[in-house]
Amino acid sequence: MNQWILSCLMIFFSFFDTALATKGEISPFSATLLDKKISRFTPVTLTGDTSRLAEGDKKALDKIIQAAKLLDAIYLRQVWAGNVELKKKLEVNKSRTGQKLLHYFRQNVGPWSRLDGNEVFVSGAPKEKPKGAGFYPEGMSKEEFENWTKTLSSADKEKATGFFWTIRRNQDGTLTTVPYSKEYREFLEPAAKLLKEAAEHTPNKTLKKYLTLRAEAFLSDNYYDSDVAWMDLDAPIDVTIGPYETYEDELFGYKAAFEAFVTLRNEQESAKLVKFSHLLQEIENNLPIDNRYKNPKLGALAPIRVVDQVYSSGEARRGVATIAFNLPNDEKVIKEKGSKRVMLKNAQEAKFQKILLPIAKKLLDKKEVGEVKFEPFFTHILMHELMHGLGPQNINVAGNKTTVRKELKELYSAIEEAKADITGLYAMQYLMDKGVIEQSMQDSMYLTFLASSFRSVRFGVGEAHGKGMALQFNYLAEKGAFTVGKDGRYAVNRTNIKEAVKNLTHEILTLEAEGSYVKAKAMLDKYGSLRPDMQKALKQLHDIPVDIELHFAADATEAKT
Repeated sequence: MNQWILSCLMIFFSFFDTALATKGEISPFSATLLDKKISRFTPVTLTGDTSRLAEGDKKALDKIIQAAKLLDAIYLRQVWAGNVELKKKLEVNKSRTGQKLLHYFRQNVGPWSRLDGNEVFVSGAPKEKPKGAGFYPEGMSKEEFENWTKTLSSADKEKATGFFWTIRRNQDGTLTTVPYSKEYREFLEPAAKLLKEAAEHTPNKTLKKYLTLRAEAFLSDNYYDSDVAWMDLDAPIDVTIGPYETYEDELFGYKAAFEAFVTLRNEQESAKLVKFSHLLQEIENNLPIDNRYKNPKLGALAPIRVVDQVYSSGEARRGVATIAFNLPNDEKVIKEKGSKRVMLKNAQEAKFQKILLPIAKKLLDKKEVGEVKFEPFFTHILMHELMHGLGPQNINVAGNKTTVRKELKELYSAIEEAKADITGLYAMQYLMDKGVIEQSMQDSMYLTFLASSFRSVRFGVGEAHGKGMALQFNYLAEKGAFTVGKDGRYAVNRTNIKEAVKNLTHEILTLEAEGSYVKAKAMLDKYGSLRPDMQKALKQLHDIPVDIELHFAADATEAKT
């Protein structure tokens, strides 16, 4: 009898909880629907072999991870000013829906579902995710900002449009800049202290130098010296920590979000890729673009690191998991020193096995599925990151020196991701024709890219990588490079694919070189959406996770946010 009563009570509270959610008192979604959304990320625990680290490096690693955890608090605020209070409310809500909401909030670092075009899922949060995130005052328009910057000196305008200054209002309502070191001082000061302590422990001189300079940058907002030190970093612990990517700033793409990747170097795999570093100038010289837009002298360094991820935080931990990156983004550093490519191999392997292969088995021609392999997947990711550093960067528009990022504004991220993808594919073909990459990989390369295009567009066209991939897929399909059979399965047209890739590479590189916001918008408006055939294909993937949810051993302790 007691068991029967208990069962009835559980059913009642489950119904009551769902009813509250349905009314919108907690969420517009029920706990069941939230479960479905959460399950689109399959949990993966990433590890690395620390047994070979010196004792000093092991102590340094612990301090670095502690510093990395503090960046979660900064990024929480950078996404939206109301995130901190909302997170507190969710943490005290012990209902079933409340706990699901907290889980999903953490996956998205905010109340908007990144895989669903930033659909709000917590009642009381703004219906639309602020395009200016937490970098600008709520309610500030693009026009107000642009009119304000016209009144500034060159130095002040550089700050207003720079990576490391938030925009706030004075008491009289006018706009002003606030440096990150002041805006996020309560977290950056202890993070800097931890990095300095880590520097004292490590016996590696390059790591010691980077950690020391990066700690100083946290307090001064001058990141140049530490970016240069990061380029020279040659240590078993390969750490990337600070404000880097500008994806979160959807208003202008100016402001950098804090993140951290704490990784261990894979020496053997890194050594295999050194050959690509020496071919970048040759690839640049042979891009399908007018010679006047090519860079005759790339930055001297182009290190490539293959690593295993042991911790990440901030922007690196939200939504879709990063599997490689190309940094720094500072055009001055890129021009003088080049950029570094970091391949997160254990994360790549997890995505390939758990996401890409199941997609290929569902959507590709059955005769072609066997050609989807990890090596071309890994190599294209590498080429994608290499190509971020090639092509137009610093440009001249109407006689004025500027950058592609500043001219394309909020369109930059999607266009740049599409550029890196498609020019990466073009570069792979070029290297095959040169004999650097084995010609036998050609079919696998294009078929793996096709399967991966379905993987990427599932991130949603509200996200830079997803929108950029939708652009590529629709363009290539329109040119006959991809075909779909009566059974709904896709294949690569070997006759059309090479020319289509070359043409799209030319178009994107040219609009970047011209700094043409108009052409970029026209291209994204025409191709950057999910068309009916793609939507139909994606429906077949309902039982395959969209991405991985990262877990690490260090998650057992959480920094105060």
